[in-house]
Amino acid sequence: MIQIEVNGMPRPGGSKVAGISKKGKAFVRPANPNTKVWRSEVEVAAKNQYQGPLLSGPIFMTYVFRFPRPKCHYRTGKYSHILRPDAPHWHTGTPDLTKIIRSTEDALTGIAWTDDALVCKRKEKKRYCNSDERPGVTIKVYEMTNGFNPQ
Repeated sequence: MIQIEVNGMPRPGGSKVAGISKKGKAFVRPANPNTKVWRSEVEVAAKNQYQGPLLSGPIFMTYVFRFPRPKCHYRTGKYSHILRPDAPHWHTGTPDLTKIIRSTEDALTGIAWTDDALVCKRKEKKRYCNSDERPGVTIKVYEMTNGFNPQ
């Protein structure tokens, strides 16, 4: 099992913008300019935390994406450090889960595996940070060989 902890704001991947450069060359780039920043954060964390061989068999992934809580989740006044009782656990706003998974998996290609097409099964969550956490993602990678088959 490979575990990678990435701190930073998860950003989506997938949507693209096509155009022609000033020099007349065609280009395609991510629609969200922060996608590059997120992918870079994932790449740096993965390279620092995993130096093993590239996986080449079927892969099972788990992701827990964490987002910062907005100020409105907290009480006011001298209790502004305490969560309101109705503050949600799950992050239901943008970016959507499938797009942040896409950008994260793309960043791991060539570091943890040869191709993200090897990911055959996954479990994922998108929630707000607990009080002791920073925004980011916890990634676990399992190669599904030798009888390993997660439920």
